[in-house]
Amino acid sequence: MIAEVIVGISHENLDKIFHYIVPKELESKVKIGLRVLVPFGRGNKKIEGYIIGFSQTSEIELEKLKEIYSIVDENPLFDKHMLSLAKWMREHYACNMVDCLRCIIPSGLKVKSQAFIKISPHIKTIDDLDINKKTEKEKEILLYLFEKDSYILIEDLLDLFGRQINKEIKKLSKENLLEIKEKELITDYKYLIKHVSLNKDMTEEQIENILIEYKSKTNYKAQSRIIEFLMLNESIPLNEMKKILEVSTSSINALVKKEIIEIEEVELIRDSYRHLYNERTEAFIPTSQQENVIKYILDKMDSQKGESILLHGITGSGKTEVYLQLIEEVINKKGQAIVLIPEISLTPQTVQRFKSRFGDKVAVTHSKLSLAERYDQWKRARDGEASVMIGPRSAVFAPFSSLKLIIIDEEHENTYKSEVTPKYHAREVAEKRIELIGGVCLIASATPSLEAYYAAKKGSKDLVELTYRANKSNLPQVEIVDMRNELAEGNRSIFSSYLKEEMEEKLKKKEQIILFLNRRGFSNFVSCRKCGYVLKCKSCSISYTYHSYNNSLLCHYCGDKVVSPSICPQCGSKHIKYFGVGTERVEKEVKKLFPEASVLRMDLDTTKGKYGYEKIIGQFRAQKADILIGTQMVAKGHDFPNVTLVGILAADLTLHIQDFRSAERTFQLITQVSGRAGRGDLPGKVIVQTYDPEHYSIISAKEHDYLSFYNKEITIRKELDYPPFSHIFMILLVSTNEKTVISSAFRLMDIMNYFNKKNKFKLYGPTPAIISKIKNKYRWRIIVKSNDRELLMRYAFYCIDKFKKNLNNNQLIIQTDIDPLIIY
Repeated sequence: MIAEVIVGISHENLDKIFHYIVPKELESKVKIGLRVLVPFGRGNKKIEGYIIGFSQTSEIELEKLKEIYSIVDENPLFDKHMLSLAKWMREHYACNMVDCLRCIIPSGLKVKSQAFIKISPHIKTIDDLDINKKTEKEKEILLYLFEKDSYILIEDLLDLFGRQINKEIKKLSKENLLEIKEKELITDYKYLIKHVSLNKDMTEEQIENILIEYKSKTNYKAQSRIIEFLMLNESIPLNEMKKILEVSTSSINALVKKEIIEIEEVELIRDSYRHLYNERTEAFIPTSQQENVIKYILDKMDSQKGESILLHGITGSGKTEVYLQLIEEVINKKGQAIVLIPEISLTPQTVQRFKSRFGDKVAVTHSKLSLAERYDQWKRARDGEASVMIGPRSAVFAPFSSLKLIIIDEEHENTYKSEVTPKYHAREVAEKRIELIGGVCLIASATPSLEAYYAAKKGSKDLVELTYRANKSNLPQVEIVDMRNELAEGNRSIFSSYLKEEMEEKLKKKEQIILFLNRRGFSNFVSCRKCGYVLKCKSCSISYTYHSYNNSLLCHYCGDKVVSPSICPQCGSKHIKYFGVGTERVEKEVKKLFPEASVLRMDLDTTKGKYGYEKIIGQFRAQKADILIGTQMVAKGHDFPNVTLVGILAADLTLHIQDFRSAERTFQLITQVSGRAGRGDLPGKVIVQTYDPEHYSIISAKEHDYLSFYNKEITIRKELDYPPFSHIFMILLVSTNEKTVISSAFRLMDIMNYFNKKNKFKLYGPTPAIISKIKNKYRWRIIVKSNDRELLMRYAFYCIDKFKKNLNNNQLIIQTDIDPLIIY
């Protein structure tokens, strides 16, 4: 039998199937999805690999094929469906197969090989070493190991004598003076604890007789108590019993030796969210709109065609209740469901709602859990102990065997696109997975991405809508404050006069306030405080990026560069400068204005640690604070009934970042954060501060009018040939040497121009990346556009391969991304 193996080394030259002979003793045990240890390379180094199939023949002669050493896992890490998904990802995202397989197995599962060294067993005396014929360094190594006379790590030896001694080690090993062996360290996240119980082979009568006998003896009191206790407790952790009974280890060991009790290791599942499950809550009676949506989706699910449906529901329309009722139907039919949530929305509040409905059937995963905790949740899903997996984009790979439904909440969020290889989009992966197995992929948002809504409009996916709030409350009143007028009146504060007045009024009424700082993305653009004019590239309709080191404005799309003006080209005002403000400054200003108010700040600095979000959200929900200040973290999914005012301090910060999606992001963020106001019995108000009040994204957000925004934005995208009417391929060149990265970028661009004589592709660049230097590495980029995704990828990689053939510099790194959500 021949196994088809993908080796665990991510390199384009090794991205292929390797054949290995399956030893006779393993033939009955090998399966697709198992990890194996195999010899690899000229030195037959022991590495891990993944079995993805079997074959009866091989292009290589059978006698030249190497044998599998051993199987690593008891059970497969993936099945045929997940293997098919990994193969699709490899082609769709142009990445190595092993990287795709690592997406679908638990993080951190590794086989690490460690080399040990000692003096060869035949060396009995120092004379056997023939020391006089050795160099000084060889003498030192031999005498040290002779004295040790046991295996030590080669790494420790290198640390002691220096990394340069590898040559001496090889030579002495060839002379049979040293013995080297490798040992595999397999990461195993199982958490085993010792449980104690009565011997299962003994009858009740036998145990009772022993207890009567022991009670009659004065020296057996402790043992009698143990037996009596275990008659009432079937199995209990050993340490727990020792604490309760206050008995010694010797008493326990005596009973084990007599085979009256037995101790075994039991695997404990770690669950950081166990404390959230209290009492089960029943489903709400759905509104007529919710009922229609639920019925439509369930009918589609029953057809098992593998369909994608977009749920467009305004904030507060009860999308989560729709999810819960759909999942309940799935579970009733012995199916399983995945719920994807942006990591920043993955709050205990969200998990609580699912746990209170489905109890222990819910598994939760995210990056702030330890690798061991994530492994436990993955294992619960694989073993059928969980029916629902909640988590960020990586949860799309949950190992369910009866998956019927994948829900993607807030589908417009950037976090669904991975920025590390493989650079997959969770929406695309979810839709493909459902296509392979049947069921429904439900993507939902109050502000769907243009790509998703466009696909629904042209019939690529179905569209269902929730157009009013589930509790019949009105959407909050949104008012726009023109900050140009504030400046003209001499107000240079972060807060407009109107926002300050409203904050004062709400604080008097003991109502809560959220202040939202729109700082997502890069905010280094230049604008006029008087008229609101923003300097944009005439060729790309994208805001220039300000570079302070040379006071210049640069378009990172086409490379156009101009001097940053000292007066506004539109109105002649001198109030034109770099735009930016941070959460700490806002907090300081709030405390100065309202010293009596209790203030919480929610950003990356204040939410470090596993329970960082939980602590802040819990305090604010319990009304222990009057004002919550935050960035996009406060905009997602939270439900605070006492919040009646939301202040959006600087809508312009995303509106003029250098990204063709800037208007879309601005509309989404204003709409989402506005949805936090007025969710209880009290009406809500939203105040949007901006220097560009006439912009269509801000006006549409004020009117809660997604369709008007969509119609305007889709027209602009079509005119400028941006997605969804084209695909973008980004090439990023990185090097510690600035000259190397610049010359390489221009050489690659020459090749791309040469193979684009028919102008099938639009090429932009090369230009410095928006963040042009990170950790002393310079970054330049090239952007390519085409409406044919497959042709675009073939062309780009063909040009990159041509470039690499003449590349003699190991310092250069080339990174690629198809359809990036952030053009960095």
